[in-house]
Amino acid sequence: MKIFSSIVIYLCLAFVTMLSGVEAPGTKTIVPKPCGDILLNPGKGWVLYGLADWQDPAAMAIGTIGYKRFAWSEIEPVEGQYDWKKIDDAMAGWAKAGKQFSFGVMCANSHSKDPYVTPKWVFDAGAKCRMIDMKDVSNPYAGVPGQKAVPDFYDPVFLEKLRNFLSAMGKKFDGDGRIAFIDIRSYGNWGEGHMHPFGGKGLTAEEFKHHVQMHLDSFKKTRLCISAEAKAHQSVYDWAVQQGVAARRDGICGNSDGRETARAFGYAPGVFEFFGSYTWMKEKGWWDGKGDKGHGHKLVDCVENGKPSYIGLSHGGKESLRFLEAERPLIEKLANRMGYHFVLKEAAFPEKITSGSSFTARFTWFNEGVAPVYVPCTVALALLDGSDLPVDICWLEACRPSKWMPDKPVIEETKVIFKKHVTGGYRLAVALVEGNGSDRPVIRLGIDGRTVSGWYPLEKVYVSVP
Repeated sequence: MKIFSSIVIYLCLAFVTMLSGVEAPGTKTIVPKPCGDILLNPGKGWVLYGLADWQDPAAMAIGTIGYKRFAWSEIEPVEGQYDWKKIDDAMAGWAKAGKQFSFGVMCANSHSKDPYVTPKWVFDAGAKCRMIDMKDVSNPYAGVPGQKAVPDFYDPVFLEKLRNFLSAMGKKFDGDGRIAFIDIRSYGNWGEGHMHPFGGKGLTAEEFKHHVQMHLDSFKKTRLCISAEAKAHQSVYDWAVQQGVAARRDGICGNSDGRETARAFGYAPGVFEFFGSYTWMKEKGWWDGKGDKGHGHKLVDCVENGKPSYIGLSHGGKESLRFLEAERPLIEKLANRMGYHFVLKEAAFPEKITSGSSFTARFTWFNEGVAPVYVPCTVALALLDGSDLPVDICWLEACRPSKWMPDKPVIEETKVIFKKHVTGGYRLAVALVEGNGSDRPVIRLGIDGRTVSGWYPLEKVYVSVP
């Protein structure tokens, strides 16, 4: 099947190249050498759970972001008094490690030993709640024994206090570039939008939408992420992703085959978290796709179904290392397959160019991932000097990386003009930079030859003056 797919891709590229016509005299066509390295790129990758200093070097080498959940009661122990230190410290640790951080704040958690995940003062102020006494918990992933205070998630007092908290959190964190996304976890157990194992009446779609809107009101810049698994809220998930909210599924390989996050395709990233640890799911046969009352799905199938940009590296700690040791080939393969993975298949441009005069360049791109790119980026061409430093850059606005869909070639032809009056021999190089006007490459390509500064030289060109 892999050989057949490769042949199809090759024939498609050959056909597209034939359609592009005969090259003009003096045009150079370059076919870059593919690179099989694992590319750690922004906006995608394996997610590492916990704090940066908890991680083993093997996990840090494959992961791209850190992730942790907090209880509302941890962050606002007294009304109006916010203890952001735990979030600040976690984010600073991951930033020091060169990685972004993501987090969520829960209002209920069946694994909490403290009954009050929503602060007790919220209920003292009049918000309704139920005290659930969990006993004889046979499934370790359902929770731990003990009392749990479960809010009425649409109680007006609860909503007022929650809105105030979200507003303060937005003022603190919205627009912080160290954050990849923030989970919407204000409703249901673990913030997953369901009432298991607490039971009781759940929110209607309109009531849940109100929760989501409160988050959107407080976060205008930083991407939000919603757990998209409750059947009653499908319309809300569809609406949310159209607002740019990422879709996540916590239950992959267990009770989900990943399809829930596919709704975000083209709008926002998909995020996967395993149902249980790798070892536990392997023992039950779920990891290998052994059917068990609707549970049990292979990860590779889930990825093709849900098109995720992020996947949790099991559940963190020693379990991540067991997963790495047992499944490293799969983990390395999916590191590039999840999200986007851009390969420049071909580039054509004149061998000689004139500074201040436009010329035509053509690029054939191929996205070998399962999803588009959702982080801002711009294609740029540069003239590199003998030290591989750019002496002039042209940003190619006609090239649109966000439109490079998976598993199909994209040909883009664009006008290029280098405005600085330079002359002599240079190396023409390409890169995906932060945006128009930036000289900082941010996305690695699946081709060889990357310079220390992140540019990919294509070929030598001679530049003359008019």
